[in-house]
Amino acid sequence: MLEPIHLENETLIIQSFDAGDLQRWSGMVDDIYALLSDNQALKYLPFKRLTSLSAADALLKNALINLHCGRNYLHFIRKRIDGRIIGFIDIISPDLAREHYRLKKYPYFIEFCIKTEYSQKKLMSKLLPDFLASLRRQQIGDIAAVINRNNIAAQKLLSRSGFNYYHIFDDNQDIYRYSPEQINVA
Repeated sequence: MLEPIHLENETLIIQSFDAGDLQRWSGMVDDIYALLSDNQALKYLPFKRLTSLSAADALLKNALINLHCGRNYLHFIRKRIDGRIIGFIDIISPDLAREHYRLKKYPYFIEFCIKTEYSQKKLMSKLLPDFLASLRRQQIGDIAAVINRNNIAAQKLLSRSGFNYYHIFDDNQDIYRYSPEQINVA
């Protein structure tokens, strides 16, 4: 079972749920709703759109249960100064992927999203390689991502972080596989 990842830098924290989240639950609901109702942030993830605060609350409750069951591992990208959520990185287990996808092989899948005002700051370019290194330290090496083929920024981010195009996923998306030995620093 994957251990939740905890990373910090001078301005941000990446972590899964912690004990303090029960105290700040309503703020987390607000933050997740703001993120997952932002048209620009969801340009290539329209299926993630939330339409109400109650949907955001349900998403967080399900993510907490799934974390403890080992189905998926939602990690929040938080501002260090106030703990507000500005994005997330989610790891989907092979077992959960098997329930939704028809593939020959089931890796861990990574999904990520960041608020529009932070996407231009290239934060994910700084965060994702460290996050992936943490997964590798846990002996999680088979990692993939499904990316909309029109999302050039995400494709570039994945390429710089050690992913390579692997295969068509569906009419709009492709699978990229993590190959850390081929990280593109350009």
